[in-house]
Amino acid sequence: MSQKECSVSQNNVMSTLAVEHDKRILSRLQLFRNVDLDDPVFDSLLNQCSYRELGSGDSLLSIEKENHHLYVVIRGRCAVQLGHNDETPLAIVEPGECVGEMSIIDSRVPSAMVVADESTLVLEIEQEVLWRMVSHSHEVARNLLYIMSERIRYSNLVIADSLEQQRKFQHHATIDALTGLHNRGWMNDVFTREIKRTEREELPLCLMMLDIDLFKSYNDTYGHLAGDRALMSVGEAAKAPLRTNDLFARYGGEEFSVLLPETKIEQAMIVAERLRDRISRTDPGILDGVQLPKVTVSIGIAEFRSGYTLETMVAAADVAMYQAKNSGRNCVKIVTDS
Repeated sequence: MSQKECSVSQNNVMSTLAVEHDKRILSRLQLFRNVDLDDPVFDSLLNQCSYRELGSGDSLLSIEKENHHLYVVIRGRCAVQLGHNDETPLAIVEPGECVGEMSIIDSRVPSAMVVADESTLVLEIEQEVLWRMVSHSHEVARNLLYIMSERIRYSNLVIADSLEQQRKFQHHATIDALTGLHNRGWMNDVFTREIKRTEREELPLCLMMLDIDLFKSYNDTYGHLAGDRALMSVGEAAKAPLRTNDLFARYGGEEFSVLLPETKIEQAMIVAERLRDRISRTDPGILDGVQLPKVTVSIGIAEFRSGYTLETMVAAADVAMYQAKNSGRNCVKIVTDS
């Protein structure tokens, strides 16, 4: 036997030993659980698979490239991430776990990147070989179905968690942290849509602007915590007289806004007087052993007219509100024709 033939023979022996060793490892993987790896047909299919060594940071799956392989992590681990520079992975793929099965099933590019988190060895199964394994072995088909169901379950949990986070972000984006009322951003969106509906359907509409009287003096005298307490008491007191379809928001500082859909000016005056009276009788409570004095509000009302926007209605109601301030405060004024 020549030296070359001897070398080839030795390589074949080493290859056979490696396959035998790999079979003992593969038999413990989820994909090959209870699979007869020594079955001649299956053994032939395994021999068509290859091993791939990845260095830390090497890409296994890309969101920019089609995937035609199922990868089983043998050693090391991979990180699943949305983009190239994501520092926090969506998930970690440990030894025994698979990646790539979903993109094979739906014939689309992967929805996430998979990158080696450290030196990693994976078994690479071409999709045609995978389908032949599935056709030949009920156990492989069952195992693959289990793997996919777990992947979908995990994805559903991620989606549910993401939706919950979105709800929290939306809440913080639209709610005033101090009073618990809707904030200016919410007001700009919802009030504007209601004004457009009013004009489209030719309905009555009124906007009220409320301002706490002498609020700066209140803050200076009793402190900012007392001012916060006054703001909260006004916000809480103003809710009760309002109808379920009335829209209430903290405009900013010590100002509040109320939009009254399908309401004429005469009705708005009645609501405003109820608000003013209730707020003036509301007890802000005790702070550091000191009884806080009650506060009052000045209220201005503007009635919708064709062509009005939220900005023009706020401006008109502000004019009426300052008329209430100049009339001695703790009263209600409406916009009058000049």
